Amino acid sequence: MPEQRVPIGQANDIPPTWGAPRTASRRFTVAIREPRGTEVFSVAWGELTADPGLDWVVMLDDGTAYPIKKDLFERTYEVAGPGRYRKVERSRLVQVPPDTVALLATLEGPLEVRHPDYVAVGAQGEVYANAADWVREHLTFDTVGSA
Repeated sequence: MPEQRVPIGQANDIPPTWGAPRTASRRFTVAIREPRGTEVFSVAWGELTADPGLDWVVMLDDGTAYPIKKDLFERTYEVAGPGRYRKVERSRLVQVPPDTVALLATLEGPLEVRHPDYVAVGAQGEVYANAADWVREHLTFDTVGSA
């Protein structure tokens, strides 16, 4: 059976048949830096671009790095210690169903996301991707009914 391809530009584009987003909290802190010129980050789903003055580069302790819009970072992270930040907003995630490709239009570029990975929903309804193994290692899902 061919994969179903579903374009998703905002949270309201996620098909209701995929289920309601589940909420989760992060178990870690991050550091940030300015992009060194225009930087491109390769992730499992595609390439994301960070631009000086517009984006921060978020850095995890395992060496993983990815871009985020500065205004979005300021709305969703808090200082957790010297040079360290924690995302205060709960992540909202919907798992991509089997045999489906979510064609995400993220703020940093287009991505293709497949099962068992997740479509994450941001504070303003923007969408981005989270790998299933990353979710398992870094997030704790809230109990059912805690959206």
